[in-house]
Amino acid sequence: MSAFDVESFLPLHPNSFRILVALREEEQHGYALVKALEADPGVSGSIMPANLYRRIRTLHEQGLIEETDERPDPAIDDQRRRYFTVTALGEAVARAEAMRLKSLVDQAADLLTPRA
Repeated sequence: MSAFDVESFLPLHPNSFRILVALREEEQHGYALVKALEADPGVSGSIMPANLYRRIRTLHEQGLIEETDERPDPAIDDQRRRYFTVTALGEAVARAEAMRLKSLVDQAADLLTPRA
């Protein structure tokens, strides 16, 4: 995977970035992702399920996430749930997006620093 491959995905939609970061922590199904994103203290408001599932579908089609075959015990989980995890490409894209955002924040901080 070349840097060009990764750069072609940038900039990411904020919710796509948040999904990649959440899935890097652990594989999750859609409802768990909704709860994880809503619990993010840095983001106000909620994500509508239709928007979330559209983002999941797009990330999956792009090869940034994949559906996992492993499922929890049926006695403790709904078998209709689809679990996702981030791919190596998805992780590289998330890392590149984080670096891009950090660069923007650093530039803004430099611009907003009082001049002596």
